[in-house]
Amino acid sequence: MNTDAPANPPRPGQPQRPPTQRRAATLLLTAMTLLAAVSGIGVGLPVWWAGIAAWLAAAVLWPQLPSAQKRQALLLAGVGAAAFGLTLMRGGKPVWIGLLTQNTALLGMLAAVSFLQMLGASDDAREELPTGRGALWRSAVGVHLLGAVINLSALFIMADRVGRGGHPSQQQVALLSRAYLAAALWSPFFAATAVALTYAPGASPLGLMLAGATLAVVLVWLAGRDIIRASDDRADSFVGYPMHPRALALPGILAAAVWCGHLAFPGWSMLSVISLASLLMVSATLLQRLGPAPAVRAIATHAGQRLPAMSGELVLFLAAGCFASGLGALIDTGGIWMPFSRFGAFEAALVLAAMILLAALGIHAVISITMASTWLAPLHPAPTLLALLFVQSWAIGLAAGPTSGTNLTIQGRYAIPSVTMARGNLRYCLQAYAAAVLWLVILANWPIGA
Repeated sequence: MNTDAPANPPRPGQPQRPPTQRRAATLLLTAMTLLAAVSGIGVGLPVWWAGIAAWLAAAVLWPQLPSAQKRQALLLAGVGAAAFGLTLMRGGKPVWIGLLTQNTALLGMLAAVSFLQMLGASDDAREELPTGRGALWRSAVGVHLLGAVINLSALFIMADRVGRGGHPSQQQVALLSRAYLAAALWSPFFAATAVALTYAPGASPLGLMLAGATLAVVLVWLAGRDIIRASDDRADSFVGYPMHPRALALPGILAAAVWCGHLAFPGWSMLSVISLASLLMVSATLLQRLGPAPAVRAIATHAGQRLPAMSGELVLFLAAGCFASGLGALIDTGGIWMPFSRFGAFEAALVLAAMILLAALGIHAVISITMASTWLAPLHPAPTLLALLFVQSWAIGLAAGPTSGTNLTIQGRYAIPSVTMARGNLRYCLQAYAAAVLWLVILANWPIGA
């Protein structure tokens, strides 16, 4: 699951984590994942147990974080602590348990979905690569659907394949990254959707998926059209990925399993359904492919490598939870400036523009969503409209941000500067914003879901 906060592999000269530290972090994050998933299925297990495991894991992994991420986390947590202090000075009564519960279920889902990367995608390296506009559109749709389930790994699987010697062109990467990010509008396996549903309480998961998927079709079309117009030969020589129905079979099965689980157990948390479906699907697939003992070893190896590597996501979400809890407590005491008296399409368009601008300036979408949610809460916005605004800011803002995890990871993998990627996406982002505003107007007047 991509949160667009890149993993933190050791840098040259950076000390390796001691094995005991890595094992401790793996055990704590595994406990967090399982406890968070079980807490949402109505068995009476409080989610704060998973929160304790998450905070302990963050403490263990703190030394490995880059200085920039430490400063960002400390700033968020510091603002949250200051808000708590002001709340107490005003005579308010903060709900302290929020520090253990604010983003815990979301973190558990992110960890669970990371195991989907083990399933990969089918590929035949000897197959000739298709070219032309048809190949462009098939690649865009393919990375969108595949990335909706196995996230950022789908982008790199396809980009590695289409590039000569594993070095794709900027146009190829631009198409794949834009179409991939558009899946944030609707995919239940994307961190964006989980964050939106968390910070827009009462939003309809089905309504968000329907509204987001419709807009995603438009954004994928805009992404491809922009590449065609920018090409000297209108993409006649564009080299695409050899998509096959079998490459999309597993993501489709997984998405169907999540939706069936949601229908069969409507009282279960959607985040828990996604977590359990992901873990069960990975376990069943690896058992069938490898057999019991090798499957267990593969899962344990992945957990030992991937879970501690999510230290950046872990600390960011915990700090954002502290920020949101403190700010929410302060807002409850009154006295926060509010420029709007209502929240409709016009106000949503202004907030979306501000959130995309913040993303372009390097502010992570999680932070801007947290701020917007607590700030707008007194206006009681329509939950599904608010959730749609949040996923729009993710899908468009991360394409526009030179410091977004997607663009930074592309820079590290393919040596395409993140600033170059962001500038190249500018025209597409402006078009996507116009489409998003139009869709907000439509949804504000003819809402889908709550």
